[in-house]
Amino acid sequence: MLQIHSTQPMERIEAGLRHAAERRGGHILAVSRFDQFMPASAAAFTLCFTDLYAPLLAADVRFAAFLPCRIAVIPKGAGFLLETIAPAEYARLLNRQDLEPVAAALEVVLRAVMEESAHRAGALVEHAATEDQVNMRAALPQRIDCHGTKVEELAGTGAIDAQGG
Repeated sequence: MLQIHSTQPMERIEAGLRHAAERRGGHILAVSRFDQFMPASAAAFTLCFTDLYAPLLAADVRFAAFLPCRIAVIPKGAGFLLETIAPAEYARLLNRQDLEPVAAALEVVLRAVMEESAHRAGALVEHAATEDQVNMRAALPQRIDCHGTKVEELAGTGAIDAQGG
């Protein structure tokens, strides 16, 4: 297991994980929160590193049972513990020790992402919400058709609503 302790709050760890994964060519696919099961915040982050997964899957498709990687963030003492299964363990479980060097590349990246988010998360600059953090439900589009018509251009024409005063 890869384990790293952090004293950062959960929000900073999440932002740090997003930033660190993106800097290394990956991204977070999903966030599963476990707050309803625990007295403190806990979550599992599913990360995708397509370029690092491809050689493992090409060598042995059974690696699909372990990918994408997940990092659990659980309360521990005055902070949080970031945990994930070491990718070298995937190779051992599949009895493919010959693929441990290939898995080691993924392990290096996972460790770096966890270290950066655990220790440097406090230094991150606050950014606007990312696309996957914005709820677009009930949002009005800027343009309403393929010709670029705006709602404002149709308002007050008298065709549907009153002529105005």
